[in-house]
Amino acid sequence: MDGEKRARVHPTNGVKQGCPLSPLLFSLYINDMGREISEGIEGAVTGDRVNCVSHMLYADDLGLTTNDPGGMQTMLNKLRKYAEKKGLTVNTAKSEVVHFNSKSVSPLQNPFTYDGVVLPEKDRFKYLGMLLDRRMNPKIAEEHAVRPYIAAQSRISEFAKSHDLKKAGLMLCSGCLRCMVFLWGCMRVRCGAQCI
Repeated sequence: MDGEKRARVHPTNGVKQGCPLSPLLFSLYINDMGREISEGIEGAVTGDRVNCVSHMLYADDLGLTTNDPGGMQTMLNKLRKYAEKKGLTVNTAKSEVVHFNSKSVSPLQNPFTYDGVVLPEKDRFKYLGMLLDRRMNPKIAEEHAVRPYIAAQSRISEFAKSHDLKKAGLMLCSGCLRCMVFLWGCMRVRCGAQCI
């Protein structure tokens, strides 16, 4: 404390839930994951057709992307070996497969597996709170994001009416503001260069 060593600590558990140190330690621990699981794999092509993305990692959420089904299974196999080496567990009950921009809705001939468990195919999934569907339809993401804000605004209006607040119309919660910014961003992406 204050530059002096007071006592030795012998931890018996990990850090507490919500501890600010937790994400930092976890990030340091898995810092090499992306490199190890995507080595030799070409990721999914992005909008500029030059850059490819093989994985998206935020805290303990991982998304794997590639245009090649064989490459996806290879990354899953490498992930299993990596997790085993690091003593980590992948929750296959929370793991799903989505074929983005796919016209076909038929199941894969060879479904993806993780450690022998077949991963279910879905039309959409939630990643970091955003709902993404296989057609990459921003309207679905917009509707999903706006739902809690509409409900909150409704509760605010009900509260204002029940307490006879005349100026309730001037209330604007920060969540509603974030929602408007998000919707503006989605509209900019949807109309592209025409908006500029």
